[in-house]
Amino acid sequence: MARSTTVQTLPVGYLPLAFGGVVGTAATLTALRLLGFDLQTAGRPLGLHDPALFRVVLYSLWAVITALVLVRILRQRGFGPEALGWQGTLDVRTAATAAAFAGAAVVLWLPVDAVRQALGVPVYWDPAQRGFIRPTTIWEFVAAGVAGLIFVPLAEETIFRGYVLQALVARLGVWRGLLVHNALFALYHSGIGPGLPLYIFVWSFFPALLLIRYRSLYPAILMHVLNNVWVDLLVPLLFG
Repeated sequence: MARSTTVQTLPVGYLPLAFGGVVGTAATLTALRLLGFDLQTAGRPLGLHDPALFRVVLYSLWAVITALVLVRILRQRGFGPEALGWQGTLDVRTAATAAAFAGAAVVLWLPVDAVRQALGVPVYWDPAQRGFIRPTTIWEFVAAGVAGLIFVPLAEETIFRGYVLQALVARLGVWRGLLVHNALFALYHSGIGPGLPLYIFVWSFFPALLLIRYRSLYPAILMHVLNNVWVDLLVPLLFG
């Protein structure tokens, strides 16, 4: 008899693997530094003059590798892609909901950032960093689009909403599992800066609720893509 692939049976033993993207990125940057590379200019041979964009591109590759490893491990345990939410369809109603959630997440940046400022916590560890990424050339915008609109949403939604959220909810219940998932996803982004996790904790409710409501990753992925259109492309174009 084939093993069940319902969300209630996803194992929790692979939760540390969810952090593979940030661990791999940190290890690579450390190796580059030890080899004598200047991390402010390490991406220039690739045509990436923005150090933050170079780190995002590097991270996106590690995140994809992590997602593929996780999918492979779970498949070997008898859990197919549908166990991670790769099922269902994206109709007009769910797409509209995802778009509305993306808009709400963008708007919520303002009050959450006001709280951050009141607490006196900087967004980024690097005091010279003035934005998440700052692409300026066509090639940098292409790299930002591939990383932010394809690699990162597919990888992060598979790992955190498809696996982490469902594994936790199955054992802790919806709201406790959701809050622990949000905390882990916020911690996941703490390498960027001390203030960003505050917003990420709130942001995480949106894709998580889409997954819980529709039992499919497609709305969460769309919401993530639309969010990153704003963060990775429109903000640099409009305010860079």
